[in-house]
This record gives sequence, C-alpha cells and structure tokens, in this order.
Amino acid sequence: MKRIAVATILLATLGMVITAQDASAQVSVSVSIGGFYDELSPYGQWVDCAYGRCWVPRGVGAGWQPYSNGQWIYTRYGWTWVSNDPWGGNPYHYGTWAFVDRYGWAWVPGTVWAPAWVTWSYSDRYVGWAPMPPRMTFGSAGYSGRPVVLNEAQYVFVPTNRFVGTNVTSVRVEPRRNAEIFRQAKPVTRFEVSGGFVRNVAVPLATVQRAMGGKIETREISTAKTTPRTVSSGGAGKRGQVAIVAPAGDVKAARASRKEAAPHAAPTEPQRQQHAKPQQQEQAKPHQQARPQQEVKSQQQQQEQAKPQHEQQQQAKPQQAKPPQQQAKPAGEEHGKGQNKETKDQPGKGKPHG
Repeated sequence: MKRIAVATILLATLGMVITAQDASAQVSVSVSIGGFYDELSPYGQWVDCAYGRCWVPRGVGAGWQPYSNGQWIYTRYGWTWVSNDPWGGNPYHYGTWAFVDRYGWAWVPGTVWAPAWVTWSYSDRYVGWAPMPPRMTFGSAGYSGRPVVLNEAQYVFVPTNRFVGTNVTSVRVEPRRNAEIFRQAKPVTRFEVSGGFVRNVAVPLATVQRAMGGKIETREISTAKTTPRTVSSGGAGKRGQVAIVAPAGDVKAARASRKEAAPHAAPTEPQRQQHAKPQQQEQAKPHQQARPQQEVKSQQQQQEQAKPQHEQQQQAKPQQAKPPQQQAKPAGEEHGKGQNKETKDQPGKGKPHG
C-alpha cells in the first residue's frame, strides 16, 4: 500500500510539473514578437522608425499619449497600469513608446514584462510619468540609478490625491501646465527585480497614501488583465543586461515570417463558401432557364408527330373523330417574366538627471 501511495504522489507531482511547463510554453507563445504583430495589426500600422519596426495606433485623438487612457493600481509588483485602450494592455507591459516625428507616438516591441515601463516625476501635489526610452537597459538586479528625465511634454500629470483608481482622462492636468509642474517635481526612476519579476516601486506608497488620506488597497495583478513573466523568460541581453525592447533583427524577422505566410494562407471554410456561393447561383440560373425551353421543344415535336395520326383517324372514321384536347401550356413557355522610410525621434530623448 505504501508503494502505491508513493507512486500516486510521484505521478501527481509529475503531472503538476508538466502542466506548469505547458502553461509556461503557452505564455511564451502569446507574448512572442509574432504574436504582438498579429494582435496589434487590426488596430494600427507597422512602420519603420529609428529603433526598427514600430507600431502606430490608429484612430487616436489629437494630443493622445500612451499611459493616458486607463488607471493606476497598486499590486505586489508595484504601480501597475490598467489600460482602457481597445488594443489591450500588452504595449504597456512589454516594450515601450517613442515619439516619431512623422507618426506621433509609436510602440517599440519588447518581450520583458513589467507592471509599467515608465519613469516618474512627483511631488505632494502632482504625479507624472512618461514612457521609458527604448535604448534603456539595466542589470539583472534592476535599476535604481540617476533618474531618467525626458522632455516635459512627454509626461502625463494628475493630482496626487487622484492618482490611484481613477481614469486618467478625467483628472489629467492640462498639458500646457507641464513645464510649471515639472520644475517643482522630483524625478525618479526605479525598477526592482525580485523573485525574477520586474517591479515598479519608484513613487513612495506613503506619499500617495498621505495625499489621498487613507491606505491604498493592494490589488490582484489580474485586475490589469496581464500575466507577470520572469525576466529570464523574456530573454536577457549580453552580460546579464536586460533590454526593454527586443533587438530590431528579431522584430524584422517576425514581420518577414508573417508577410511570407500571408500570400499562402488558405481562406477559412466560411470564406470559401461565401465566395463560392454566388458563383454557384450564377451557374444554376442558365440551367434553370434552359430546362423549360427543352421541354417545350420536346412537346412541340410530339405534337407535330401526332398530327398525321389524328388526320388519318378523322378520314377513316369521321363519325368517331373528336377534336383533340387542348394541352396545358408548359411552365417553361412563361419563361422571361420571371512605406519604409526611417524617421527621427522628437527632441528631448531620455537622459540621466544629474
């Protein structure tokens, strides 16, 4: 009995390991560059920029900025962005954004997960953030060096007492006040890597709680509709350096594989049926039209052949002759009624703040 019990435990453990491996593999596939390409293509266009192949969202309003349509929550991974954009949250948890003169804000793909890839500027009155620059890298333990400071126009500011759990679009400070607020705020950039996960803990929780007048709830990461992935699963660069964006060559290869597959992709069964159905109907119409005409000719021939027989009968037996019964007209007699130019980035790239 003991042997059976031990064997049962071993099998159960093995099943758990296999399940975990399968889940990890599924997550890996879902966040591949090719997966991002397919996921985001319906919502925008892929263009060439200084960082390689980038994605530009379609249908956004004038003055739109990343990390502006959604809200901030606090999770075990730190400050986490919850996106309300129609394309979802992946462009805020992987890769980062850059301003491209020709297109505006463009997303640069990456495969390393974070609750939000932003640098901060805050005070007791206001909290602001801006996307991390694409060329930013840090060590396997995280980043806590000099603040990464960007052009003030790239920041989104809100009152500190409205920072958490409120849609940013409803409380955002007018961008024309950015310069004024920026001069009074403290820049800070900090990412921790603990337990293998990136955590964004730059803005002190106590500062926000004091401004909001109460304790801030730690929410579940599932609220943001994202699944954390370890830094190692996202791929580390040379000498243990972690890059926010993926190598341009990887993005280019993913795009090429999608373009090669597209011309050979067979339409789905419903598509084939939809395309074939009108053709079949068009082909069926001539047959339906021709059939009554053939029946008319056949009946006319039979009538012509029957005429001499009736005449002979009338001559031989006139007393028995009767007028031929009029035949009904066949239904057929009634027929007939029926770019790859590279662009430059906006001035004001990220620079360490002394």
